[in-house]
Amino acid sequence: MKKSICILMTVVLLFGLCACGAKPAEEKTEKWTRAGYFSDENEDMLSITWMDDVDEPGWYVGVMLDELWGGCTLPQVGNTLHGDLNAAEESAEPFVVTISEEGEDGLLLEVEGGQTYHFVPKEMQEATIITTVNTEGFGNIATGEGEAAPEIDPERPFQSAQINLADPAVYTFVAWPKTGNLFVKWMKNGEDYSTDAQITVQLDESAEYVAVFEEDPDWQNPVMNFVGEYQCERAIATVECFDVEEALITIKWGGSAWEQACWTIIGRLDTETKTIAYEGANKANLVYGEDGEITSQEDVYTDGTGTIVFHDDGTFTWHEDQSETGTDLVFAPAWVD
Repeated sequence: MKKSICILMTVVLLFGLCACGAKPAEEKTEKWTRAGYFSDENEDMLSITWMDDVDEPGWYVGVMLDELWGGCTLPQVGNTLHGDLNAAEESAEPFVVTISEEGEDGLLLEVEGGQTYHFVPKEMQEATIITTVNTEGFGNIATGEGEAAPEIDPERPFQSAQINLADPAVYTFVAWPKTGNLFVKWMKNGEDYSTDAQITVQLDESAEYVAVFEEDPDWQNPVMNFVGEYQCERAIATVECFDVEEALITIKWGGSAWEQACWTIIGRLDTETKTIAYEGANKANLVYGEDGEITSQEDVYTDGTGTIVFHDDGTFTWHEDQSETGTDLVFAPAWVD
């Protein structure tokens, strides 16, 4: 990925859309002047560009440091650029960097609580071949230089990419559908190109490739086999389908006529073991008024974990890791005596 310099340029520009919390420094010593593209011996990348943004003009910094990608406009603090960089991955936390001059034309980048990187200027070739790779429908794509299948990261799939080249090169694209969908074909410049999910192409002119997906008419959420209401003592459980492949389980346990404990669980069913191993479950204590409406709700936790295992006899066993009793509860269909 780091060898595709122009892809980096695109990613870096996209980072500019992130909201940044840093504020311009009130005092500066010497005006910052080192800008452009930089790399180190491990092909880590650093980009510094002046951005004339109306709300927050300043030096925009984009980085690719192994698995650490991010970008944001940073203020000049003394003779350094310092502040939070928004991580490219939405779920990741921002990270703090300090960039200072090193040698005649290099840069030193320090990640707070992490590593230190030494950068030198990187000469960038002007791109004359611009290739965009997009998706239509629900699916993902991956691209890689050469004829080998590109590496797929299921944790960070892409729905679009841009490859900017100064000289022609061979690339391989692969497309795969999201659950409940089918890959149909590749299109090039609006025309049908291939029905193979993996294609190797010679990029010698600017073009647009689109991977087309459609819904699978035969797809059924496997949770459909277990949808319904279940009961265990004073507890009532409702099993529903959630999206195309997950389950939504709501369990309510009556403490009194006016109070209930309520668990909301979302998880994916392993069809081989008929097990849902979940995390991020919510438990709340509910209080009802005389009209049956909820008058108050107090969250007990929002990070619950556990398992739900469905059995051939129509029951399921619920194991809650946070249970004070440590016992597993067996729920039977509510219509069974």
